Amino acid sequence: MIMIDRNKLKAAARFAAQDPKDKRLTLHGVLVEASPAGVRLVATDGAALLVVRAAADANTDTWTGIISSDVVKAALAWKGGKALPIVLIPGKFECQLTRAMGGAVVFVPVAGPFPDYRKVIPAAPSGAASFYDPDLLARFKRAAEDLDSNLGLFGLLQGGDGPGLVYLTDDVAGVVMPIRSGGLAVADCLWAAA
Repeated sequence: MIMIDRNKLKAAARFAAQDPKDKRLTLHGVLVEASPAGVRLVATDGAALLVVRAAADANTDTWTGIISSDVVKAALAWKGGKALPIVLIPGKFECQLTRAMGGAVVFVPVAGPFPDYRKVIPAAPSGAASFYDPDLLARFKRAAEDLDSNLGLFGLLQGGDGPGLVYLTDDVAGVVMPIRSGGLAVADCLWAAA
């Protein structure tokens, strides 16, 4: 049995690939890495990534698999008891998402390997100015709101032409890829203060 915080699952699910033309099926869901040491939820569409960690206990099953976006959406749509955790019960072929107030979804995990997300998380972004897609930044804002930030605030350490590192909480971090500017330089705006 694996306990999953509903709000953390909702925040992670915002970063799963949504484009039906995207044939990378492993990106159309949320990766769960669970063991007694902790639980991680990871989702990415290739342009933005969110990694969420949560505590676990000695009774937490060790399991790694991808829950498809459709299954996650079904579980998030359950009425009432939004503060209750969602319980993942892993199985050999089929798994189940359930909760204390009733409701269950039986599913088969998405087949295939999830990308090695650890390789894209920058250890120390350069801090150089970057251009970002505002829609990606809005996704981080909504994820922060899912995690009870009243204003949807998050921190962003820019990475110039490399990935930027996003901080939502002590247990939630993200990565956002910059837009290649095509030669457009970050403007010198000191004239505005003169």
